[in-house]
Amino acid sequence: MGGIVSSIEPGSIAESLGWLPGDEIISINGRKLRDVIDYEFYSTESRLHVVIRRGGQIQEYDVRKGPYAPLGVEFEDPLFDGIRTCGAHCLFCFVDQLPKGLRKSLYLKDDDYRLSFLDGNFTTLANATEEDISRIIEQKLSPLYVSVHATDHALRQSILGRPCPDILEQLRILAAGKITVHAQIVLCRGINDEIHLEKTVRDLASLFPAVSSIAIVPAAVTPRCKNMDLIGSIDREYSERLLDTIALWQREFLTSLGTRLVWAADEFFMSAGRAVPGRSTYEGFPQISNGVGLVRLFKDSAVHAERKLQHLAERGWRWNFRCSVVTGTLAAPLVEHWSDAAGRLGLNIKVHPIRNTLFGESVTVAGLVPGRDVIEQLPKDELGDLIVLPNVALRDDVFLDDVTLADIEAEFRVKTLCVEPLPHLMIKELIKHVRGED
Repeated sequence: MGGIVSSIEPGSIAESLGWLPGDEIISINGRKLRDVIDYEFYSTESRLHVVIRRGGQIQEYDVRKGPYAPLGVEFEDPLFDGIRTCGAHCLFCFVDQLPKGLRKSLYLKDDDYRLSFLDGNFTTLANATEEDISRIIEQKLSPLYVSVHATDHALRQSILGRPCPDILEQLRILAAGKITVHAQIVLCRGINDEIHLEKTVRDLASLFPAVSSIAIVPAAVTPRCKNMDLIGSIDREYSERLLDTIALWQREFLTSLGTRLVWAADEFFMSAGRAVPGRSTYEGFPQISNGVGLVRLFKDSAVHAERKLQHLAERGWRWNFRCSVVTGTLAAPLVEHWSDAAGRLGLNIKVHPIRNTLFGESVTVAGLVPGRDVIEQLPKDELGDLIVLPNVALRDDVFLDDVTLADIEAEFRVKTLCVEPLPHLMIKELIKHVRGED
């Protein structure tokens, strides 16, 4: 057990000690290292005894440094002892709905509280032991992002499809240990809604401020979902009722707790045909990674982008090219509304909503757009001079179905640009492109 060094920072303590990429840091002050969290936690002391394995040789170093001074080491993998996989069989598990033939990493079900702390991944804590909970408190691994779904223990076990500890008891212990939790409820119509949702929200609210935010998001159900018949569809009427209920809770909690505490995912507003609330309603967007407030951010970004375009137009800036913007069908109306405004200010944008044939057309978000669908659905004669792709759909320039940016450019013979899907950031990248800075 130990961490394999990937790089050494120039001028660092590690470089002065002669440490090298490929070294394995085994322990610090007699404590074996399970992951980068242990390394960071134990290396803060001013006197360190570090044991390293290089090849077949063990080397030991006594280090004196300032407290909290970094050693200057990066690791190949932050989890030295391997990722903890999920033993659950959730009713709505998206991994179980994936088609065959995608890259292997997509089929990995992680449920590791360490990745919750490090990367903001949601964890169920179903495989967290008492020792794990004690470690979280000792090392102050806060905040954590926790998938709760239901606080009724029997119902939660049914949703997860596995035995698990009582989540309320786990959260109470974490609360006593001053750990902050952002909670998620994946809503399955007819299963954990109505009275069950009311209980879950109020149980979590009773743990405020430790539970500092609650997101209610719809279960992603595709034709490949084995439990499709058990989970009711989210329609306009259902979304309207849910939003009305959440609004009542928000008013109550704002009075009693000083925060709205619970928020609905943007999909419910779009399903109900309602405008999303103003920026202040989201109180800093604590659940933005869960799709709570993205529409509001987009709208605010669009206003900022239009001001920038107006400023450029007044200075005589001219956009001498046409570009195509790729997005999912969910965001397409928003992007098209903004592109119309941009067009009036001189920027020629054509929006191309991509239907998801890989997962099914019920999957509408830009982040799950497959590259093959982009290739098959983009009209070659309407692309203009540049294809703008949402960076959330790619990792290291590769779509989830292993189609690459190079594949897109080779297919259409048009330059591509990956940007964060917010208008003001798109304008920033387009300006850099025009100036030849990309």
